[in-house]
Order: sequence, then structure tokens, then C-alpha cells
Amino acid sequence: MAADEWVFGLGGADLLDNVRKEAVAVLLEYHSDPFHTQNWSQFSWMATAKLDTTDNHFIGFGVHALAPLNNKKAFLEASFAVGGYHQGTFLGKKADPVLFRSSLGGGVTLKNGNRISLTIDHLLDSDLKNERPGKESIMLRYARSF
Repeated sequence: MAADEWVFGLGGADLLDNVRKEAVAVLLEYHSDPFHTQNWSQFSWMATAKLDTTDNHFIGFGVHALAPLNNKKAFLEASFAVGGYHQGTFLGKKADPVLFRSSLGGGVTLKNGNRISLTIDHLLDSDLKNERPGKESIMLRYARSF
């Protein structure tokens, strides 16, 4: 299980959207020391920032969960955050200024304790519907503990 860590992600945004233009997305997250640990998972506070090449920006705060699988090298991860959103150059749909972001993924822990994962995340509007903006990203992530 991890301690404080930085996470860097690179991937694509709006890949599954028929209204918005696809974009390259970059993610930076900070995860605190776990505030709650059980045999099957740990929960940490999270700060996250994501931007893409169509000038969309999300900055939020929330909770990150990490659950190792049976072999302890593989894991599942999930997060939920609320934050501010700046809509960029390709509007498509009008977005709310405050959005929720959910994320789900899986990966492996490396020998040095750092992790690599593949996640899909989704931005939901302020009433938790998939309309404004209904924006998703697929990210390859690298987490470095310290």
C-alpha cells in the first residue's frame, strides 16, 4: 500500500463522444497518506488537475481508493472529486462551472513500489447527470510514492 504520492497521467479525452473533438489530456494528482485502511483497501485525500489540447481545465479535490488484488502486485483504483471546470475552445455542449469527476482503473505495482495503471474518468454536471459536459478521458498513469 502506498504513502503520499504524485500521479502523472497522459491520454485522450472525448474519445467516446460524438459531439466533442478528441483531444490529448494530461493529468497531475497528489494523494495524501491514507486516512483509512482496511485489509482490502485504503482511502486517501486527493487533489487533481487535468487539462487537454482543446483548453479544457478541471481542478478538484476528493477521495482516492486503492484495492490490491490477490497477488498484491495488481490493484484496482477509483476516485471521486468535485471541482472547478473551465470550458475550452471547442464548446460542443455548455458545461457547468462546478463538476464531479469519477474515475475507475486497474494496474500493477512495480518492484520499486511505484505503480502503472490504466483508468477511465468521467466529468458529470452539477446534478450528477451525463449531459453538461458528459466528458470522459482514458489515461495511462504513473504513480510515484514518497
